[in-house]
Amino acid sequence: MADDTQSYDHTSVSAVPSLLTRLSSCVADLANSYASLRLQLNPAKTEFILFGSHRSLAKFSDDSRAITVCSSVIQCTNVVRDLGILLDCEMTMQRHISKVTIVCFYHLRRLQRQIRNYVKQTLMAQLVMSLVITRIDYCNSILAGLPACRLVPLRRVQNATARLVLNLDRRAHISPALQQLHWIPVKHRVTFKIATLMHQILQRRCPSYLADLVTFNMTYSQRRHLRSSTTRSAAIRRTQTQFGKRAFSVLRYRCLE
Repeated sequence: MADDTQSYDHTSVSAVPSLLTRLSSCVADLANSYASLRLQLNPAKTEFILFGSHRSLAKFSDDSRAITVCSSVIQCTNVVRDLGILLDCEMTMQRHISKVTIVCFYHLRRLQRQIRNYVKQTLMAQLVMSLVITRIDYCNSILAGLPACRLVPLRRVQNATARLVLNLDRRAHISPALQQLHWIPVKHRVTFKIATLMHQILQRRCPSYLADLVTFNMTYSQRRHLRSSTTRSAAIRRTQTQFGKRAFSVLRYRCLE
C-alpha cells in the first residue's frame, strides 16, 4: 500500500477478546478489498498495541495479545511510532521524551563544537530554534497531564539550549536567560498548545475530530437560561481516573483554569 492504514477502537477489559475478533475481521475485509485493487497488506510491517493503565494491561492474557492479519499472527507490542511520536502502551510518553532528548542533545553538541565560535548570537538562536526547540514543541500537546518529573529531561534540553545561545556557564541561573530569549518553560509551552487548540476550535479553524470533543453550553436546551449560554463557554466534562484526566476533552479545562 502507498499509505499507512490505522484501525482503532475502545472497550472494557472484559470485552477485549470480542474486540480483537472484530478487529481481525475488519482487517480481513480490508485485505479482500485491497486484493480486488491489486494491493496487498504487509503483515511484516503491521503493528498491534493495547493502550491502558498498568492495572488494566496486567489483566490481559497471552491469547488476547495477538490478532490475525492475512493468516499471520501479529503479537502485541509495547511501543508504536505514529507521525514521529513514540506511543507506549501505558501512555507514559517516557520513550518519546527520551528519544527527543537524545536527538536534541546531539544537535546541541554539534552546534557547540562546530558552529558556536563562528556565528553571531542571533544566528545561533535561529539554528537552535529550527534544530532543537521545534522538536520540543512538536505535538507537545500529548505531554499534557503528565507528572512534572516526566518533563525534566525536556526542561534540561531547553536550559542547555538557552545557555548555548547566550554563551553562559552551565551553573548560571536559567530564569533570566529564558526571559531574555522570550522563551516560556516547557510545562507552559504545553499549556499554550492546548490553549491554541481551544482557540482554533472557537474560531472553527480546526479538524472536525477536535471540534467534536468540545460541547458548548449554548447547545444544551436546559442551560439556555443560564448566563454561560451567552458566553460561548464550553461544558466541563468529568472523569474519575487519572488516566482519563489526560484526555483532551477533559484536560483542556484543567490546563486553562
